[in-house]
Amino acid sequence: MMTAQKNRGRRVVAVAALAMLTFGVTSCSAINQQATTLHYAASDGIVLNVGDLDVRNLMLITNSATDEARVLGSLVNDTDQAMTLEMKLSTGSTSVKVPAKSVVDFEKDKNKTLLTSTGVAPGAQARATLSVGPNSDEAKIPVIDGTLEEYREFVPGGFDPSELSHLTPSPKPAEH
Repeated sequence: MMTAQKNRGRRVVAVAALAMLTFGVTSCSAINQQATTLHYAASDGIVLNVGDLDVRNLMLITNSATDEARVLGSLVNDTDQAMTLEMKLSTGSTSVKVPAKSVVDFEKDKNKTLLTSTGVAPGAQARATLSVGPNSDEAKIPVIDGTLEEYREFVPGGFDPSELSHLTPSPKPAEH
C-alpha cells in the first residue's frame, strides 16, 4: 500500500513539474505582445491616413536642411471623388491633387514635387501638417539624403558620392 501512495505521489510531482515546464516555455507569449501583430511602416517613410486619403512611404530627400527637397512616396485615393493633399512645413507648403480611384507616385517624373527646403538635416524628421479638406494630421516626415543608393537619383541637384568618403574605412597602418 505504501508503494501505491509513493507512485501516486511521484505521478503528482511529475505532472506538476511538466505543467511548470510547459508554462515556463510558453509564458512569454502570455505576457508579451506578439511582434507579428504589430502594424508598422516597413520602409524608410511613414504611413498614415488623412481622411480618406492613404499616404504611403512618405519621406523627403535633400542634400541639406537648406537645399531643395523632393517628396517621395505615394498617395492612394480609393474614393469616387478627387482630393487635394496640402503639406505644410515651417519652410513652405505644397498641394497635390489626387484624382478619384488613382495613385500619385512621387517617384515618377510626372508627379515630381519639390519643396524649397525642409529646415532639418538629413537623418532628422521634418514636422508637417498634412490636410485633406477638413481632415488634418500632424506628422514627422523622415528626411533622407543619397546615402542609400536607391534614393540617389531623386536628390534634387544630384548626389555627390564624395559625401560618403568619411564612411570608407581607412587602411590599417603597417605593423613593424
